[in-house]
Amino acid sequence: RSVLHSSLLYRTYLPAYLLATAADWLQGPYKYALYSSYGYTQRDIANLFVVGYGSGMILGSLVGGFADYHGRKKLCLIYCLSYTLSVLMKHCRHFYALMFGRLCGGIATSLLFSVFESWLIGAHRERGLLGNTAAK
Repeated sequence: RSVLHSSLLYRTYLPAYLLATAADWLQGPYKYALYSSYGYTQRDIANLFVVGYGSGMILGSLVGGFADYHGRKKLCLIYCLSYTLSVLMKHCRHFYALMFGRLCGGIATSLLFSVFESWLIGAHRERGLLGNTAAK
C-alpha cells in the first residue's frame, strides 16, 4: 500500500517538477542575446542579471519559512505565476518591465529549487511514507 501511495505521489510530483525545470533551462541561455537584440548595453544587461540573481539570493533564505507557513503546494502555484510574469515581461522592450521580469524570475528560481522538493517530502510525511531517515 505504501509503495502504491509513493508511486502516485511521484506521478503527481515528477511531471510538475520536470516541466518547471525544463522551462527554466530552455529559456536561460537566450536571455543575454534577447536583451542585446533590444539594444541594451552590456552594463544594462549586467544590471538586469544582478536584479534576477539578487532577488533569488535574498528570497532563497526566506522561502522555507514561507512554504511552512503558507503551504508548499501553494508556493508551487506562486512559482507558476511568478515564472509566467517573468516570461511575459521578456516580450517588452521597456527596461523597467524587463527589470520586473528579472525580479519575478529570481523569485521563481528560488521557489523552483526549494518548494517542489519540500512539497514531495511533506506529502510523503503526511501519508506516513517517510520513515525515520535520520536514524539510518
